[in-house]
Amino acid sequence: MNSGFVSRQYPERAALITESGVTLTYAELHQAVDRLATALPARQLLFIVGGNDLPTVLCYLASLASGTVPLLLSSGLDQVQLNRLIDTYDPAYIFSSTGAEYGTLVHQEGAYGLYRRADSARVDLHPDLALLMTTSGSTGSPKLVRLSAANLRANAASIAEYLHITREERAITSLPFNYSYGLSVINSHLLAGASLVVSDRSLMDAAFWRQINEHGVTSFAGVPYSYDILLKLRLARINMPSVRTLTQAGGRMDPAKLRQVSEICRAKGIRFFSMYGQTEATARIAYLNPEEIEHKAGSIGRAIPGGRLWLESDDGRTIAEPGEVGELVYAGGNVSMGYAQKAADLALGDLNGGTLRTGDLARIDEDGCFFIEGRRHRFLKILGLRISLDAVEQIAADKGFACAAKGTDEQLVIHVVDKPDFVADEFRTAMAKSLGLHPSVVAVSRLPELPRLPTGKVDYQCLTQLS
Repeated sequence: MNSGFVSRQYPERAALITESGVTLTYAELHQAVDRLATALPARQLLFIVGGNDLPTVLCYLASLASGTVPLLLSSGLDQVQLNRLIDTYDPAYIFSSTGAEYGTLVHQEGAYGLYRRADSARVDLHPDLALLMTTSGSTGSPKLVRLSAANLRANAASIAEYLHITREERAITSLPFNYSYGLSVINSHLLAGASLVVSDRSLMDAAFWRQINEHGVTSFAGVPYSYDILLKLRLARINMPSVRTLTQAGGRMDPAKLRQVSEICRAKGIRFFSMYGQTEATARIAYLNPEEIEHKAGSIGRAIPGGRLWLESDDGRTIAEPGEVGELVYAGGNVSMGYAQKAADLALGDLNGGTLRTGDLARIDEDGCFFIEGRRHRFLKILGLRISLDAVEQIAADKGFACAAKGTDEQLVIHVVDKPDFVADEFRTAMAKSLGLHPSVVAVSRLPELPRLPTGKVDYQCLTQLS
């Protein structure tokens, strides 16, 4: 059996290192994957409800090896949301921590069990379908991204190329495995024959930093919220002599913070890559070289190797003029087969044809670097004015306030993280003035902190329920 992209070049090198100190070489990893693959059903749907741990990673790799199609889900997923997904897709098997009652236990892997659901209907799966992931919004949504083995391989190879991942690298799983960015770290390192330290710890946990130093970790990945934490922890003072590379993706990071992190990394001799991607493109779409952050902070850079980016106007015209805004369109071997919203959709073929309309509005500069201006659908039309919710959040950030903007065409709602010098009426008046709106159509809500998804992104669905 072959798990698709796990290197066979370096059988004696360390592949996975667990928190308890267990190390699997590549030869041992292939043996473990093949052993677990024999317990998995070929071409049936499997829900993997797990975390950043050895059994979960093995089950994911074994699924790819056996032709089982897994949906990756966090063990922290709300039970109601999990039940909704089970009702929608009716998986034949569920891999979950033991103690959960999902059917007949057919295999045990560490603290996890593989459960067969006797009453599930056989779901028709397209021959190219290899993996299902939730979209970047709430993980309880039944909307899934359909990925092929070719998508996974293309993206892992491209990332390994532009980040120069060699067998000498050692990453740590600093993001959830069920999040496309976190999974791409696993895929790209295993393809390159590099090592992975499997950790479920947060950046706030002293044990996370112990793992980095004990195992000589050379890189880790973060979302903008991760870098907020790192700056609070005084990134410049963190002792991590083995770390050579930091990467950032998963949403727009404030340009001033990007430059700040970039300067600290440069002083420490660390490469800092700012990147852009979507689950719909397996993970990565574009990256900005470390030396360009200084004068292009806020840019997503250029397309990854093997990919192509361009801008289109609303009437379908290709935009080549620097500064003009259009929808960002991407083409590459990592573009997913499309979405699924119900079980019958899992039989569908490739509906994207290698091209993805990102839904992001962007412009290009004279050097061919792209800058995101906002989401197509993150706009309100209030009193005849087109209001970008992303711009609202940036204006508030420029005034020194962290916020998340939502609303309708009747009212803009700004959820602001409370702080001692915050006066709601003054803030509302100032924001209305900056946006050219009457204060009566701006509502301000104070929160102790913004609700976040496990990926660190703001949970806008939760905010909708608060509004």
